[in-house]
Amino acid sequence: MLSPFTESVFRRHLFLCTIAVFFFFVFNPQGLSFDYGSGSGRYEDRVDSFSEYIVRNTIKRNILKKDDSSLAPIITKGYQEDNYEYSPDDYKTYVSNLAIQTIPATIIAKMAKLDTEEKLDHFFILLRLANALLLSIFIVGIFLCFCSLQKVNLACLIPLLAGCSSGLIYFSQNLYFSSFLIVLPAFLISMQLRHHQEFNKTLVFIFGILYFLRGFEFSTIFALLTAFSAALFAQGNLSDKLKMAALAFALILLAFASALLLHILFLSLNNGSSPGDIIQTFYENVQRRTQSIKGVPFPFSANFIEAMAGRWRLPAFSVFANSFSLSQIDVIVAMLFGLLMRTGRATDNEKIIYFYGFFGYASWYIFAYQHIMWHNMYDWYIFALTMGLSFGLLVILYGSLTVEHFQRLRSIRQRQ
Repeated sequence: MLSPFTESVFRRHLFLCTIAVFFFFVFNPQGLSFDYGSGSGRYEDRVDSFSEYIVRNTIKRNILKKDDSSLAPIITKGYQEDNYEYSPDDYKTYVSNLAIQTIPATIIAKMAKLDTEEKLDHFFILLRLANALLLSIFIVGIFLCFCSLQKVNLACLIPLLAGCSSGLIYFSQNLYFSSFLIVLPAFLISMQLRHHQEFNKTLVFIFGILYFLRGFEFSTIFALLTAFSAALFAQGNLSDKLKMAALAFALILLAFASALLLHILFLSLNNGSSPGDIIQTFYENVQRRTQSIKGVPFPFSANFIEAMAGRWRLPAFSVFANSFSLSQIDVIVAMLFGLLMRTGRATDNEKIIYFYGFFGYASWYIFAYQHIMWHNMYDWYIFALTMGLSFGLLVILYGSLTVEHFQRLRSIRQRQ
């Protein structure tokens, strides 16, 4: 018999599993690396140093360049030559996203009197570790809430299902994406619906604004993940769950609109640009990302199929370098098989998990095709947050059904 999932058990597992997942995120025993993203090992981040160094260099500018009062993120002059190191001259404003995390980080650095590049580089290490820790807590919390929902203690699986996720390992410490923010509303909703029939709408809205002030990438994943958590952990029938999901989704849409207005206002005040010019820049970026196929394979062409086959052969879950791993195609096939086997018998939560996994993963390919095809490393991230998360929850769900089956058999034997 598994021990009951009490509050003390929940807290203990939250602590222990967080440590285990944090270990995987930070030390990367899988040996995952991406030469383009890390500059072949020259830079701190292992997957997207181009983005990370926007944050690092902006904070350095804020601290080290006394004669510049701007807080807008910057791209330094070496970017054209793939040199992301900080340069105090000839940088330009990065207008696509605000990278709002640079502002509190700057305040903390000033309070701590970190006034040299060396001190700031050490500070960035702490920021990266903080992001990995928060992401660990939030991901583990969602899995534990699902264990509680299923009324089983299968927390021993969580370090493998969360800590061994390639996409989460890759993006667990990147300062630009601040990955803990994308799961923060989902975590809050799961924790609150575990005990109550509702969640704090104001906090979800505020967390949504914070995410979009960080950046607008993966907005469909963010909105769907938040709605998914609301549907999964809400009580009642499928209609009740979908109503809760619609509420969470609407809050994220409202947060998106609010953050967009704040973004335009900030750039207008900071750069002196007219709102019309800023909106035009946004429109051009969105048009390129969503309506263009410039520089990428035509959808469903032979080159597209070849590109996707290459992505799907990459590990989705692995424990150690050169050891057993599950590729993305393994996960996709397993979920398709599970969906087929459970057709006609699937519970509401199973339907929600399968729908979120497949549609969530496809959403960024549908709504930002050029972006995801141009930046192939982003596929690791969206796969982990959609198919990978759904696969992990299904392992917990089917594990709980297996436990219940054997408990019933044991009970029958005892009565006999």
